[in-house]
Amino acid sequence: MLRLKEKPIEWIKFTAVMGLVLNIVLWLMWWRGRIPLPVAVAAAVVAVVALVLSLIRPRWFRGFYRGGMTVSFHIGQVIGKVMLTLFFFLLVTPLGLALRLMGKDLLRLKHGGEESTWWQPAKNNREFDRLF
Repeated sequence: MLRLKEKPIEWIKFTAVMGLVLNIVLWLMWWRGRIPLPVAVAAAVVAVVALVLSLIRPRWFRGFYRGGMTVSFHIGQVIGKVMLTLFFFLLVTPLGLALRLMGKDLLRLKHGGEESTWWQPAKNNREFDRLF
C-alpha cells in the first residue's frame, strides 16, 4: 500500500524536482536542435513560477504531488518486476543450467543410495567467538 507524506515541504520538493527534470530534458532537446529556444525558455519560466507558487501556496500542489507519486509508484512496481524477471532469466537460469551440466549439487538435494538418512552431522566447533 502506498503511504504518501502529507507535509507541505514534500509537495514543494516534488514540484521543484519535477520542474528541474522537465527543464533538463527540454534544454537538452534544445541543445540537440529538437525544439526552438523560446520553448525551452518558456518551460524554465513556467518551472520557476510553479516553484514560487509552491512556496507561497503549497496546498495547490498537493494533488500534483499525490498524482505524480502514485504514477511513479506504479511505474516502479512494473519496472521492478521486469528487472527481476530479466535477472532471473538472464543470470540465474543460465547459472543453474551450467551447474547442472557440470554435475554440481550445491544444495545437496540428491540422495545417494548408500545413505539411509538425509541427516548431515554438524561441525564440531569449539571456538565460541567464531560461531559462523
